[in-house]
Amino acid sequence: MQGLKQRAGRLCLSLMLIGVISYGEGLQAAALPVQEEQVSSGAPDVSSSITVLGSPFKKAAYARNVWDMQLFGGKIYLGHGNSSNNAPVPNAGPVPIYYWDLAQNRFSVQDVTYTNPATGKVTTNVYVMDEQIDTFKVLNGELYIPGHDSRVPGWAYGNFYRLNGDHWDQYMNIPGGIHVYDMAYYQGKLYAALGASGGPLIYVSADRGNSWTRFGTVSQYGIMRAYTLFGLGDTLYASSATAGKTQGMANEKGYMTSIRQTGSGLVQTKLTFTSSQLFPGLSFVTKPGEVNVPGVSGQPWLKLLRTTEVNGRLLYIAGQIYNDHQSIPQGLFSAGAGFQNTRKELLPNAAVAPIDILDRKDTVYVLGYAKEASGQYTNYVYRKSTASLATGGGDWSEVFRFSRDTFARSFEEYNGDFYFGLGSDADVIPASTGTILKLSAGTY
Repeated sequence: MQGLKQRAGRLCLSLMLIGVISYGEGLQAAALPVQEEQVSSGAPDVSSSITVLGSPFKKAAYARNVWDMQLFGGKIYLGHGNSSNNAPVPNAGPVPIYYWDLAQNRFSVQDVTYTNPATGKVTTNVYVMDEQIDTFKVLNGELYIPGHDSRVPGWAYGNFYRLNGDHWDQYMNIPGGIHVYDMAYYQGKLYAALGASGGPLIYVSADRGNSWTRFGTVSQYGIMRAYTLFGLGDTLYASSATAGKTQGMANEKGYMTSIRQTGSGLVQTKLTFTSSQLFPGLSFVTKPGEVNVPGVSGQPWLKLLRTTEVNGRLLYIAGQIYNDHQSIPQGLFSAGAGFQNTRKELLPNAAVAPIDILDRKDTVYVLGYAKEASGQYTNYVYRKSTASLATGGGDWSEVFRFSRDTFARSFEEYNGDFYFGLGSDADVIPASTGTILKLSAGTY
């Protein structure tokens, strides 16, 4: 998302850290014991039953990545765009808010209004003033979009957007929030996680986002971005990134801040974890002689993706930071309260990369994919009862699978119908990127 300063300055912010940021292509996960494939013989291949709904997106292919899908009010909202400063399609905003209307069976778009607090003047656009819609958040019964990479107003303030009937209201008022990566609702207040010139900051609002106050920072070390906010038990967590356990490298630290309401007020605690604690069994090797170059090569950095609290455990995906703000999935994990009893969740097919999570009361679903060959992917949906999450990392069963020329990046479900948004990485970008698929109930 293009701010008011030159892109070169923004690249500097992308790489700001204390220590070394190093993640890149060419890394490989270290060899682990082979897990026996346990594909259910009753799980169908539904490739022939998939319906192609089409794509509403108008931008070049990579910016059509469906970063997120969110069911709300009879609509499935679709994240897209590209906030990376790097090719392909760098800084692809502004981005319209598209959705699939479940009642009308068609794509549509919603307006965005901004009311100048000083003059009262109302401006209406058909897009958000950010380079990418990365995630939608349902907070206290309302739908929000964190301003992933601000075009307007740029470096001075970050955006967020809230659905208001048939349109969205834009707020340009989070100080220094060039990147508002995530938002959360905790104890009657809104929180925002920033990647800002001041570091991995946390801001809080007691008036539904009309004004914001700096609450704290995640850490003074590592990557200077607060990527994720999530609840676990009675505690809110803000996390930055973790240096992946890498052969020949000592550092595998990661940083979080916990926020907990007590009788005497909010208590903030700085936490340090290792990659082995957060992502047990995950390790990497680099190419012989490979040099750590921030943002290009060497040791990977990992963030927590799709954080979902299910039956007292946090379910999350390890995402290797890639192409600036994006990520590549590296495994499914879960943790108990206080990040105790952390474990890897064992999908029936160990070759599948998990990429999205859906919680449906008694059942949790995981979307994943396996690359069979260039331009040939098998996409899988697995499920597990929420009750069994407390007992161990197994018991995942395959619901169905389907083949496409690329992977499904996100999914949603409504009355047994599944919807998928196709994605791609930056190296191979098929024209099908951004296509929305549907699988009707009764076909699996």
